[in-house]
Amino acid sequence: MRCLNRWTRGFVLVSAVLPVTACAPDVGRDVEERAVVRVLDDNIGWFRDKDFGRLFATMTNGPDLFMYQLDSASTIRGFGQFKKYSEGWRNPEVRYAGHRITDRQIHFSRAGDVSWFSAMLEDCAQVKDRPARCFTTRYTGVLEKRDGRWVLVQQHFSLPADMVATDWAVRTAHPPPQPQ
Repeated sequence: MRCLNRWTRGFVLVSAVLPVTACAPDVGRDVEERAVVRVLDDNIGWFRDKDFGRLFATMTNGPDLFMYQLDSASTIRGFGQFKKYSEGWRNPEVRYAGHRITDRQIHFSRAGDVSWFSAMLEDCAQVKDRPARCFTTRYTGVLEKRDGRWVLVQQHFSLPADMVATDWAVRTAHPPPQPQ
Protein backbone atom coordinates (compact mmCIF):
# COMPACT_ATOMS: atom_id res chain seq x y z
CA MET A 1 0.00 0.00 0.00
CA ARG A 2 2.77 2.38 0.91
CA CYS A 3 4.40 1.91 -2.53
CA LEU A 4 1.08 2.67 -4.21
CA ASN A 5 0.73 5.88 -2.24
CA ARG A 6 4.18 7.05 -3.33
CA TRP A 7 3.38 6.19 -6.92
CA THR A 8 0.02 7.94 -6.69
CA ARG A 9 1.58 11.07 -5.18
CA GLY A 10 4.21 11.14 -7.93
CA PHE A 11 1.57 10.70 -10.62
CA VAL A 12 -0.57 13.50 -9.20
CA LEU A 13 2.46 15.81 -8.95
CA VAL A 14 3.58 15.13 -12.53
CA SER A 15 0.01 15.43 -13.80
CA ALA A 16 -0.38 18.80 -12.12
CA VAL A 17 2.92 20.28 -13.37
CA LEU A 18 3.18 18.80 -16.88
CA PRO A 19 0.23 20.60 -18.48
CA VAL A 20 1.44 23.97 -17.19
CA THR A 21 4.99 23.57 -18.48
CA ALA A 22 3.91 21.99 -21.77
CA CYS A 23 1.56 24.86 -22.57
CA ALA A 24 3.68 27.74 -21.32
CA PRO A 25 4.92 30.06 -24.07
CA ASP A 26 8.60 29.67 -24.91
CA VAL A 27 9.67 33.18 -23.91
CA GLY A 28 13.35 32.19 -23.97
CA ARG A 29 13.14 31.04 -27.57
CA ASP A 30 11.54 34.33 -28.63
CA VAL A 31 14.37 36.28 -26.98
CA GLU A 32 17.00 34.07 -28.63
CA GLU A 33 15.31 34.30 -32.02
CA ARG A 34 15.24 38.12 -31.82
CA ALA A 35 18.95 38.07 -30.95
CA VAL A 36 19.72 35.87 -33.98
CA VAL A 37 17.61 38.12 -36.25
CA ARG A 38 19.59 41.14 -35.00
CA VAL A 39 22.91 39.39 -35.79
CA LEU A 40 21.72 38.55 -39.32
CA ASP A 41 20.52 42.10 -39.93
CA ASP A 42 23.75 43.58 -38.53
CA ASN A 43 25.77 41.20 -40.71
CA ILE A 44 24.30 42.90 -43.79
CA GLY A 45 23.16 46.31 -42.51
CA TRP A 46 26.59 47.30 -41.15
CA PHE A 47 27.36 48.57 -44.65
CA ARG A 48 24.94 51.51 -44.29
CA ASP A 49 27.53 53.35 -42.16
CA LYS A 50 30.46 51.08 -43.06
CA ASP A 51 30.64 50.16 -39.38
CA PHE A 52 33.23 47.38 -39.54
CA GLY A 53 33.05 46.90 -35.76
CA ARG A 54 29.36 46.05 -36.14
CA LEU A 55 30.15 43.60 -38.95
CA PHE A 56 33.02 41.90 -37.13
CA ALA A 57 30.89 41.53 -33.97
CA THR A 58 28.47 39.31 -35.89
CA MET A 59 30.95 36.50 -36.43
CA THR A 60 33.46 34.33 -34.67
CA ASN A 61 36.91 35.88 -34.75
CA GLY A 62 38.76 32.60 -34.94
CA PRO A 63 39.97 30.12 -37.53
CA ASP A 64 36.61 28.29 -37.45
CA LEU A 65 34.80 30.96 -39.52
CA PHE A 66 33.79 29.59 -42.92
CA MET A 67 31.98 31.38 -45.74
CA TYR A 68 30.95 30.47 -49.26
CA GLN A 69 30.50 33.64 -51.27
CA LEU A 70 28.86 33.86 -54.69
CA ASP A 71 32.08 33.09 -56.53
CA SER A 72 34.47 30.26 -55.71
CA ALA A 73 37.46 32.64 -55.53
CA SER A 74 35.90 34.30 -52.48
CA THR A 75 35.62 31.28 -50.19
CA ILE A 76 36.66 32.41 -46.68
CA ARG A 77 38.42 30.21 -44.13
CA GLY A 78 39.06 31.97 -40.83
CA PHE A 79 38.42 35.45 -39.49
CA GLY A 80 41.85 36.73 -40.55
CA GLN A 81 41.08 35.89 -44.17
CA PHE A 82 37.65 37.50 -43.85
CA LYS A 83 39.12 40.69 -42.39
CA LYS A 84 41.54 40.92 -45.32
CA TYR A 85 38.71 40.21 -47.82
CA SER A 86 36.52 42.93 -46.28
CA GLU A 87 39.09 45.68 -46.93
CA GLY A 88 37.63 46.08 -50.42
CA TRP A 89 34.39 47.36 -48.88
CA ARG A 90 36.19 50.42 -47.51
CA ASN A 91 36.17 51.87 -51.04
CA PRO A 92 34.20 55.14 -50.72
CA GLU A 93 32.87 54.70 -54.27
CA VAL A 94 30.88 51.64 -53.15
CA ARG A 95 27.88 52.70 -51.06
CA TYR A 96 24.98 50.99 -49.29
CA ALA A 97 21.63 51.28 -51.08
CA GLY A 98 19.47 49.04 -48.87
CA HIS A 99 18.85 45.43 -47.99
CA ARG A 100 15.92 43.19 -47.23
CA ILE A 101 15.87 39.73 -45.67
CA THR A 102 12.75 37.69 -46.43
CA ASP A 103 11.51 34.13 -46.05
CA ARG A 104 13.71 33.77 -42.95
CA GLN A 105 13.59 30.43 -41.13
CA ILE A 106 15.47 30.08 -37.84
CA HIS A 107 16.00 26.83 -35.94
CA PHE A 108 17.77 25.99 -32.68
CA SER A 109 19.54 22.90 -31.40
CA ARG A 110 17.98 21.09 -28.46
CA ALA A 111 20.73 22.43 -26.22
CA GLY A 112 19.90 25.96 -27.41
CA ASP A 113 23.49 26.97 -28.17
CA VAL A 114 23.44 26.44 -31.97
CA SER A 115 21.12 28.04 -34.51
CA TRP A 116 20.86 27.59 -38.25
CA PHE A 117 18.91 29.74 -40.68
CA SER A 118 17.83 30.12 -44.28
CA ALA A 119 16.52 33.24 -45.98
CA MET A 120 16.41 35.21 -49.18
CA LEU A 121 18.62 38.30 -49.18
CA GLU A 122 18.17 41.31 -51.40
CA ASP A 123 21.41 43.30 -51.04
CA CYS A 124 21.68 46.67 -52.78
CA ALA A 125 24.70 48.88 -53.45
CA GLN A 126 25.69 51.81 -55.59
CA VAL A 127 29.09 51.97 -57.30
CA LYS A 128 30.41 55.40 -58.26
CA ASP A 129 27.62 57.42 -59.86
CA ARG A 130 25.90 54.41 -61.46
CA PRO A 131 22.31 53.58 -60.47
CA ALA A 132 21.95 51.42 -57.35
CA ARG A 133 21.63 47.68 -58.08
CA CYS A 134 20.41 44.76 -56.01
CA PHE A 135 21.32 41.09 -56.04
CA THR A 136 18.91 38.51 -54.67
CA THR A 137 20.65 35.48 -53.16
CA ARG A 138 19.93 32.58 -50.90
CA TYR A 139 21.44 33.30 -47.48
CA THR A 140 22.08 30.41 -45.08
CA GLY A 141 24.34 29.79 -42.13
CA VAL A 142 25.04 28.55 -38.64
CA LEU A 143 25.47 30.56 -35.44
CA GLU A 144 26.76 29.51 -32.03
CA LYS A 145 26.08 31.16 -28.73
CA ARG A 146 29.49 31.99 -27.27
CA ASP A 147 30.12 33.97 -24.12
CA GLY A 148 26.43 34.90 -24.01
CA ARG A 149 26.14 36.22 -27.59
CA TRP A 150 25.29 34.74 -30.97
CA VAL A 151 28.01 34.73 -33.64
CA LEU A 152 28.09 33.40 -37.18
CA VAL A 153 30.48 30.48 -37.65
CA GLN A 154 29.35 29.44 -41.13
CA GLN A 155 27.67 31.46 -43.86
CA HIS A 156 26.68 30.69 -47.44
CA PHE A 157 25.40 32.90 -50.26
CA SER A 158 24.19 31.26 -53.45
CA LEU A 159 22.12 31.90 -56.55
CA PRO A 160 19.34 29.52 -57.56
CA ALA A 161 20.37 27.44 -60.59
CA ASP A 162 17.79 29.14 -62.80
CA MET A 163 19.49 32.49 -62.11
CA VAL A 164 23.01 31.35 -62.95
CA ALA A 165 24.45 32.31 -66.35
CA THR A 166 27.82 33.30 -67.76
CA ASP A 167 26.83 36.92 -67.21
CA TRP A 168 25.04 36.25 -63.89
CA ALA A 169 25.89 39.67 -62.47
CA VAL A 170 24.08 41.42 -65.32
CA ARG A 171 21.14 39.02 -65.37
CA THR A 172 20.47 39.03 -61.62
CA ALA A 173 21.10 42.71 -60.90
CA HIS A 174 17.99 44.84 -60.65
CA PRO A 175 17.18 48.26 -59.24
CA PRO A 176 16.29 48.45 -55.52
CA PRO A 177 12.58 48.41 -54.67
CA GLN A 178 10.97 51.79 -54.15
CA PRO A 179 10.13 52.62 -50.50
CA GLN A 180 6.44 52.24 -49.76
